[in-house]
Amino acid sequence: MTSRFDRLSLLDTFVRVAERRSLSAAARDLDVSQPSVSRQLAALEARLGVVLMRRTTHDVTLTPDGLDLLADARRLIGEWEAIEERTAEGGTLAGRVRVIAPVALGQSLLVNGTARFMKQHPNVTIDWRLRDDPIRFAEEGCDCWLKVGPVPDDTLVVRELARVERLVVGAPESLPETGDVDLAALPWVTLGPFEGNRIELFNREGFATVFAVAPRMASDNIFAVQQAVRQGVGVAILPRWFVASALDNGILVDVAPDWRAARLPVNLALAAGARRPARVEAFAEYIAEWCGERLS
Repeated sequence: MTSRFDRLSLLDTFVRVAERRSLSAAARDLDVSQPSVSRQLAALEARLGVVLMRRTTHDVTLTPDGLDLLADARRLIGEWEAIEERTAEGGTLAGRVRVIAPVALGQSLLVNGTARFMKQHPNVTIDWRLRDDPIRFAEEGCDCWLKVGPVPDDTLVVRELARVERLVVGAPESLPETGDVDLAALPWVTLGPFEGNRIELFNREGFATVFAVAPRMASDNIFAVQQAVRQGVGVAILPRWFVASALDNGILVDVAPDWRAARLPVNLALAAGARRPARVEAFAEYIAEWCGERLS
């Protein structure tokens, strides 16, 4: 009879092929031959009585049964790794943590925190992927999903790490030299996922003002928006952490100090109902503290 260890090995091979979408790439990762990977997949399919993958010359795609198995396989492997970590001597964190992070934060503040974590735990490796669009957590194979805004998956455990202050900024030369600033009359650069053609701001008392704009420039990329604003194209709503140095240096100014856009949550999502490896729990706690100190 196939041992428990053999079953986990089959699941591990299946997960690796699903992630790499290639038998040969999975074989290289596992340091085995491609025929060995093929035999293991065939053995797993025979044992379960279903077809898990469709193989072509150039690609591997999961069947509906394969997609269903993928989430369970990752959970079982994660629980086994957690057991191994608890029984290992020394309690040293080791292994891979797979993270999906938002593009802007993931290229700056979050990756800096992650680098500090890795220095403290040299046996931990990080698979760091940057995406702003919603994901299917189980299919992606990540351990942690860091996301700006709500997490559209009620099957996950979600923890809010911070609420990011957002303000209207502009280059000094793009603003009127005298008089009150009429925000609705200014040229605007908008970040599509959040503003579009509608601007909503709140004063210190919580009163809201809403007005429509015809953006001089619209983009789905925060770096492009900031660069256009720095070049004097118009004003934009940007997070304070993102423009702090430009504000300090006078490159940008706070156009409407009494008005702010709604704060955006930064969330951490983890798989529910699973005993997670210690390295994943440790990373989640570390990055939560890092964000709380620098974004709130």
